[in-house]
Parts: sequence; structure tokens; C-alpha cells
Amino acid sequence: MDNKQLTVITLLDFSNAFNSVDFDILLGILRSLNISPSVINWFHSYLHGRQQRIRTEEAFSDWADLSAGVPQGGVLSPLLFTVFINEITKILTSHYHLYADDLQLYRHATLTDLDAAIFAINEDLNAIKDWAESFGLLVNPNKSQAMIIGSRQLRSRVTFNDLPPISYNGIPIVYSCTSKNLGLIIDSNLTWSAHINQVSKRMHYVVHSLRRLQNFLPLHTKIMLAQSLLLPILDYADVCYLDATEELLDKLERLQNLCIRFIFGLRKFDHVSDFRRQLKWLPIRFRRNVHILTVLYNILYNSSSPEYLCERIKLCLPPTRPLRSCVSKNPLDVPSYNTIFFQKSFSVHATHLWNLLPEHIRHCRSVHSFKHNVKEHYLSLS
Repeated sequence: MDNKQLTVITLLDFSNAFNSVDFDILLGILRSLNISPSVINWFHSYLHGRQQRIRTEEAFSDWADLSAGVPQGGVLSPLLFTVFINEITKILTSHYHLYADDLQLYRHATLTDLDAAIFAINEDLNAIKDWAESFGLLVNPNKSQAMIIGSRQLRSRVTFNDLPPISYNGIPIVYSCTSKNLGLIIDSNLTWSAHINQVSKRMHYVVHSLRRLQNFLPLHTKIMLAQSLLLPILDYADVCYLDATEELLDKLERLQNLCIRFIFGLRKFDHVSDFRRQLKWLPIRFRRNVHILTVLYNILYNSSSPEYLCERIKLCLPPTRPLRSCVSKNPLDVPSYNTIFFQKSFSVHATHLWNLLPEHIRHCRSVHSFKHNVKEHYLSLS
């Protein structure tokens, strides 16, 4: 968007993916990774010969043999499925994000090159169809979604009726204005109002359920319930929508105030500032800053951080892998930007926040210590 481009994205839905993993194909993939024969034999024993049945009260169905699928609830199951599904990345030419069975393909394009981007996405979808058939998985195009994301001004110039369709196996994937991706609701302009409205609905629903017990619960129990049931709804993926408007941030602030009112039994228009300080909770903007900086700390200091995140953060030094000593003593390089929109992106906003931190906080030796010191720093400011 900062480069005046549009993004074509397709969010694919795999049907019953975890239960469709072919045992023999999975074992073949494990062999290709040079896993020792004894371990392969162990996995063969682990996967083959499984049975399941259904229990209803005291009645049981007959046992049924399982010919596919990673065991439900197994500790190894997510890892085995990841090894299996990662094979699909070898055939893709578009950018992609893959988490378990959630796959998103996307391409950036100018308005004049939009048709070519859609054609390239369709080429990848054809390759995915062939791959899925050979690996025993099924994509449901009726539950898959396509979006064109961009600035409001640029999207207004798109004639959707004239665009070529995005299709899977001959079935068109409908263009959507909003889509839910890993619990985050994205709209075509990245305004985040739909997501924050959903957060508000969930918060009010849970608070309404808890209020029935409000007068019977001790204070420490209500604090525990708010921290375990309410704040996670408020905090989830908040580092992804740093470009939320002030109006939306005020709405999030009111939702946090709703938690405080539940804990202390306050009325709707009672002031909550003193009670928030008593809980040592931060205002929503500072609270989000703590989350942003914690993610940035992990990007800088965790050697296993994904490369696509690390490459966005650079020191004001020659481009080498940052060391703890130089990161703590030197500021980070603020990426250049052309729009206010990109100014609020993670790579720009997080870098600004890091450079404003006192040096002794940037010297922290662990993420736990860092997070504690950042929170104390913002508590002193608030």
C-alpha cells in the first residue's frame, strides 16, 4: 500500500486435513528427511494399526480401522502434519503464509498488472489441486476466500466485474470484503473496525456471563477471571493492527474499563483510573506498546526468529546479524516510508518505541526481565 500497489490474496480451506494424512506418504516424506530407519519403524508402528470407536453413555460402536490421519490429541500430531503439509510450499511461485492447514497465497501488483497477478494465483491454485489429489487432501473452494487489499482510493478504481475470476478446479472463489484469518478479521482496506467490533461482542458476552456471579466472588477471584478470560480477548494479535484509528483505540480502552468495572463492581460512569493503578494495569495504548516491544525483543535476540521478520529490523550499523551488545547500545534504523499508513506499521512503529526506551532496559538479559522493566517504565509514565 505504501508503494501504491494492491495485494491479491487467497485464503484456502482444507477439508478435514488432519484426518486425511496418508500414512505411507508421510513415512516417505520422513525418509526423504534422512530420518534413521529405526525411527521410521517406530513411526510406522505408531501410525498403523490404529482403531477407534464411539461411546454414547454406556453404548459403544464397533471398532473401526484407521487408514489415515494423525492421532487426535497426540503431542507429535501437529509436528507430523507440519512435515506433511510443508511439501506444498515446493510448488508455489506466489508469496505465501502457511500455519498448520491455513494457507494464504498472495501477490502484490499495480492496478494495471492486477490481471496478471490473478492469473499467477490461478496457476498456483492449479498446482495445489494436482498436489492435493496426489497427497490425499481436499480443498473446499466454497469455504475458501479471495480478497483484494489496498488503500481506499486505489480500490475504488478497481472494476471488479471486469476482473478475471480466481477459481479452484473450475469453481470460482468469491471476492470478499472481510475475512477471518487465524482469529483476526481482515478487511480490504485494513481498517480493523470489523475485528475490533468482534472483540467488543466477545468481551461483552463473557462479562455478561460473569456478572451473574459478581456479588458472590472475592476480589482476587474476579481479578483472576478477568486476566484469564477477558484480557486475552483484548490482547490477541494486537501487534498486528497498529494502524487502528484513535476512535478504535478508545473503544478498546472502554473494553478494558469494562473489565475493571466488573472486578470492583463499579457503575457505568464511575472513573476507573485509580482502580486501574491499583491493579497495575496500563492504559490500552501503553499495554499494546509492551506487547510490541516484547515481540521486537524476541526478533532481535531469539536466534530462531523467522527471517522474514528479522530482515525488517536493522541497526544503524553495517547490515550484520545484530548482537546483544550492539543492539542495546545503538538505535535501530527507522525504515523509510511514504504514507502515514506505513508509518504505523510494526517495523516502523516498533523501531520508534525501541529507540525511545532507556538504555538499561534494552540491556535486559531475558525476555521476562525486559517485559517487566518495560511495564514498569510505562507505569511511571502513566
